[in-house]
Order: sequence, then C-alpha cells, then structure tokens
Amino acid sequence: MSVRKNFTMPEHVAEDLAYLAKKLDKKQSQVIQDLIEEKIADYQLEKKLEAAEKLSGMFTGMFPEHVNIQWIKANSGN
Repeated sequence: MSVRKNFTMPEHVAEDLAYLAKKLDKKQSQVIQDLIEEKIADYQLEKKLEAAEKLSGMFTGMFPEHVNIQWIKANSGN
C-alpha cells in the first residue's frame, strides 16, 4: 500500500533530490524512500550494538579466570 505525502523543502534540497534521482535513475520518491530505509537500518543496528554492549559486561567475574571450555570438558567427568 502506498501513502501520498506532501513535503515542503528548501529549493536547493529539491534541486539536490532531482539531481540524485537523475544520477540514480530512480523516481524522486524512490530516492527518499531508499534514504529513509537506509537511515532506519543504521539506527536499528546502533540499537542492537548498544544492547550487545550492555550484555557484554554482564557475566564478567562470574567464572574464575582459569575456567574455559577446555577446563570444563576436562573436569566434566565424561
């Protein structure tokens, strides 16, 4: 489904949009749509990275330094 929107922008921005559309061989509405989707993807990635950073320190100090996968396998009794 498409929605019609009317935007007001400075003349130089409208000229830049027309230039980009011509260079990319796309309609002006497609250029705007692509740029919005690209920016949203950037923000979503940033949000995921922030969440990962919060998790990264969550388990620090939970296990002694010498405990790793090899130590667990060697001491698992199997």
